[in-house]
Amino acid sequence: MQRWVAQLALILSALLGSTLSSFGAEPVSEQSEQFFDLPLTGAVKLENTDGTIYVVGWYVPRVRVAAVRKAYTAERLRQIRVETTSHSDSLVIRTIIPQIRGLFADRSGTVGYTVTVPETAQLALTLANGEVNLQGLRGGTAKIELTNGRISAIDCFARIEARATTGMMEILFNWWENLPASFNYVLQQGTIMAWLPGAARFRIDAQTSEGWIHHAFELPAANKKGGGQSLNAVNGPNPIASLGLRASDGNISIDLTR
Repeated sequence: MQRWVAQLALILSALLGSTLSSFGAEPVSEQSEQFFDLPLTGAVKLENTDGTIYVVGWYVPRVRVAAVRKAYTAERLRQIRVETTSHSDSLVIRTIIPQIRGLFADRSGTVGYTVTVPETAQLALTLANGEVNLQGLRGGTAKIELTNGRISAIDCFARIEARATTGMMEILFNWWENLPASFNYVLQQGTIMAWLPGAARFRIDAQTSEGWIHHAFELPAANKKGGGQSLNAVNGPNPIASLGLRASDGNISIDLTR
C-alpha cells in the first residue's frame, strides 16, 4: 500500500511539474491581419474576453483588423479563433476561447486587437478583462461594456457611452476643437479621470455615491451628497461638449492637460 501511494505521488508530482513548467514558459503567439470594406458610417461590433481592444480612427471606408492571439501552449493557441462576419454596412468580430475542464487543463488565452475604423463609424465593443483604448474618432459613436480593466478615449470628438464594473475610465484631449463630443461614463468601483486643455468648453454632470469630485477649472465646488459628491455646471458659454460621469464607489477628477 505504501509503495502504491509513493508511486502515485511520483506520478502526480511529475504531472504537476510538467504543467507548471509549461505555464511558466513564455507564451506562444500568432498574428493575423484582415481588411474589410465599410461605409464611413458603418457599424463595427467586437466581442472579446481577455486581452485588449485598441481602436484608431481614419477617414477611409475600410477596416483593418490586426489580432495577436496568445496562449501558453501551441495546442491551446490553435483552439483560440477570431471569427469575422462582414456585410455591406457592418462588421462583426468575435473572439472564440473555448472553456476547458480538468485539473491540469491549459485555460490560458488572450487576444489583443488593433482595429482601424472610419472615424465616423458606429462602434459596439465588449470586453471582460483588459483594456479598451479609443483614439481619433470624429463624429462617430462608441458603446463600450467592460467588466474589469481600463477604458481610455484619446482625442475623440464623438459620442461615447461606457460602462465598467471595476477599474479606471479616462478621457484625454491633447488639443481642443469646437466640435460635438459627449461622454457618458458609468463605473461601479474605481476612478474616472479626465484631462482637458484650458481652452476646453464643456458641460459637466458628475456624481459619486461614495467618493469625491476634484476639478481644476473655473467651476463651482462639488456639492456634498450623502457619502459622495455631485457637480452640475457649465464651463464657458454655449458648450457643445458634455461630460456625464458616474462613479458608485470611487472618485472623479477633471484636470488640465499636462
